[in-house]
Amino acid sequence: MYRRAKGSFIRGRRVSGFTLIEVLVVLAILGILTMALYPSIKNAMEIRGFDNAGRDILTTLQMAKWQAVTSQHFHRVRFAQDSAGWTYRIEIEKPYGTWTLMAGRSVKRVPMEFGLVLTLPASLSVVFDTTGYISNFDSTKNSIALSSSRLALLGEPNVRQVRFFVSGSTQFLKYTS
Repeated sequence: MYRRAKGSFIRGRRVSGFTLIEVLVVLAILGILTMALYPSIKNAMEIRGFDNAGRDILTTLQMAKWQAVTSQHFHRVRFAQDSAGWTYRIEIEKPYGTWTLMAGRSVKRVPMEFGLVLTLPASLSVVFDTTGYISNFDSTKNSIALSSSRLALLGEPNVRQVRFFVSGSTQFLKYTS
């Protein structure tokens, strides 16, 4: 058995571990890979955030329809613009003619980096009746579109459109403008 004194080497055996040069080479390789992959990761995160914003609007419409059918009260998704951009919320009509924010739901905001084009009736809302049908349906005003100028520059599909139909059905589309 060999004993190692402080500051001495074991004769005939190599001490295990990494040298400073080996550690620096590995760190340099990791740095180069990170720099090379960063744009791809950033673009993927941008696309993911854009898809999530569109799907959140879609989910909100579906939730309003479901609530209208289960509670037997009209529900609507109402869009409004304020100084910080566009918001949307689910409201319930209870009592008749009075719209209030649905309990347990908060006002949601469309991220500022995305453009919003609303092709909705004049009230800027989609109203679901107790059967799940859209009571204020207009076949020429039945879509909500998000656009991203950054994704357009990257050559990616830069529009996410939510379309809805009189039956309350929804459709999510991705395309390049």
